[in-house]
Amino acid sequence: MFTGYSSLCVARALPADGRLLACDVSEEWTSVAREYWQRAGVADRIDLRIGPALDTLRALPNEPAFDFAFVDADKDNYPAYYEEIVPRLTSGGLVVLDNVFRGGRTFDPAFRDEAVTAIRRVNELVRDDERVESVMLPVRDGVTLARKR
Repeated sequence: MFTGYSSLCVARALPADGRLLACDVSEEWTSVAREYWQRAGVADRIDLRIGPALDTLRALPNEPAFDFAFVDADKDNYPAYYEEIVPRLTSGGLVVLDNVFRGGRTFDPAFRDEAVTAIRRVNELVRDDERVESVMLPVRDGVTLARKR
């Protein structure tokens, strides 16, 4: 979540009864986000959970509850985030994965660090996943949209 820019944009687009679950491990950076949420009048729509996002997701009920999920987090866990989110998406729900190009490194087999390897793996998961329809967009550092069938 970092300083909250993406969460602020999503919260502002929510209907009055909409809720946003935001995950981060940093009290310091989320304090910046909270200030902007307050100033924008959307703080009451955001449920901030401090702790590893994977733990937060795994603690949620398994039934579909999300209409939208945006993943821009530690790249090593993208495959696990994807696998936790998709079952919880409603039919027609959308998961957006940011930074799927990693500066072009995901396309170059010479790069083998954990983050690049994890992004390659999630790209393949999405591509092969019969539960979703997907498209990878060449916007900035790559964005994948996966819509649950």
